[in-house]
Amino acid sequence: MPLAGCSLVVGVVGAGMTWATSALAANADGEAPAEAESTSVSQPVAPTVSKARGIPLHSDATGWGASIYGFAELDTMYDTTRSFDASVTNNTIARPSTYAGDNPSEHFTVQNSRVGFDLRAPDVGSIRTSGVIEMDFFGTNASSTENSIYANEILRLRHFYVKVETPVIDVLAGQYHDLYGWGGAGFYPNSVAFLPLLGEIYHRNPQFRLSKTLGGSNSGATFEMAIAAVRPVQSASALPDGQAGIRLAINGFKGAASPGASRPISAPFEVGISAVGRRLSVTDFSQQPGNDHVVYAGGIAGNIFLPIIPAHGPDKEDLSNALTLTVEGSMGTGINDLYPNLTGGVLFPSLPNPNVLVPVPVYTPNIDPGLVTYDSSDVLHTINWSAAVANLHYHFPIEDGRRLWISVTGSVVSSSNSVDLTPLAGKPSVWNKGNYVDGNLWISITKPLLLGLSVQTMAQTFGDGVTARNYRGEGSCYFFF
Repeated sequence: MPLAGCSLVVGVVGAGMTWATSALAANADGEAPAEAESTSVSQPVAPTVSKARGIPLHSDATGWGASIYGFAELDTMYDTTRSFDASVTNNTIARPSTYAGDNPSEHFTVQNSRVGFDLRAPDVGSIRTSGVIEMDFFGTNASSTENSIYANEILRLRHFYVKVETPVIDVLAGQYHDLYGWGGAGFYPNSVAFLPLLGEIYHRNPQFRLSKTLGGSNSGATFEMAIAAVRPVQSASALPDGQAGIRLAINGFKGAASPGASRPISAPFEVGISAVGRRLSVTDFSQQPGNDHVVYAGGIAGNIFLPIIPAHGPDKEDLSNALTLTVEGSMGTGINDLYPNLTGGVLFPSLPNPNVLVPVPVYTPNIDPGLVTYDSSDVLHTINWSAAVANLHYHFPIEDGRRLWISVTGSVVSSSNSVDLTPLAGKPSVWNKGNYVDGNLWISITKPLLLGLSVQTMAQTFGDGVTARNYRGEGSCYFFF
């Protein structure tokens, strides 16, 4: 695997602003990449403003607060097939004995670099108002040339929301992680690979969320319950998706947390359960549809963050020899979009053409691929998927466990009906079983500078019994601010 070095110089100038630096803990993401979550710094922005992450920028005179945060990231990847671009996620592997399946590829990219802004308004009594704007560089590029994709990156909006916290209820409105899978709550696996990994719930959506939290970081436990109306997967459904979840954290039982590609922090044991429900309305299977077929879809997920060897010390901040397990299990039907790029190769069948018409009749669906398909009797079915992802990471006893650590991940995903619903001729293009394994080495050169090395392998079994496999070596460099 090629090795990559990086040199980064960051300059920041602000007039009339106060600046302070801090390290950002990030879960490296993308729906194809690694996602960023940051810690809070201890310096108050203003007497009536919430604490900030990243580099605080604020004016004490107005009471408003703002901070800039993010990371600069360089990634290099070597693959044994030509199945993927920089992001693997849940994409289909090229079959063996094909051109793409038998030849390697190499990528260099900074697309997963991140920049965000925390905005905080002055508190009004017990009401706190804040907002977040966050972007990466995975924006859609009109050009398909590799030079345009990897050397002229385009910004993509990741988060853009306002949050209002009151003693009665909290409100979040805007684009944020889906509540299904408790995205952004600390359950992501620790991996150099761009998130999501195979079979991992990882999605962001415009939403309106209500939540209530009981207890807090200074109490023995924290309990949160939430519901959300979320952008529907298709506008024709005419109803928002519904999501709900509960989460429990035991604050005195802490371990090492490093979600995605991030700086290690101390975090409490927690478990979460979540569910999603949706209505799908699909045009009937004909060249000139006249009616909609309605089906209902949904899923359930469970997450756990378990310190096997917990953090220690009087403040539970010493991560030396800490060993942590994160697990996610999920099952559902008609929700493959919440596992980015997961379709299993499922498509709609070709329309019958008994009169040998030219051009041949074509069915134009009003829904994204992989959610549903029609069987040979023109009955509409949702596609079933179940998945499990587990991650272990161990922190060596060097500088409180924050200098050197290792992690391993394993995941499996399967569909009980993707192949069965596919006509015989299409079965070699549809897969219904997949597995993924990685191993990662992390070295913190300085507090903001992190290096990651990873070896990854992923396999998928197609409807005709053939298994395709890809091996990837990846090296990454991160500068957090």
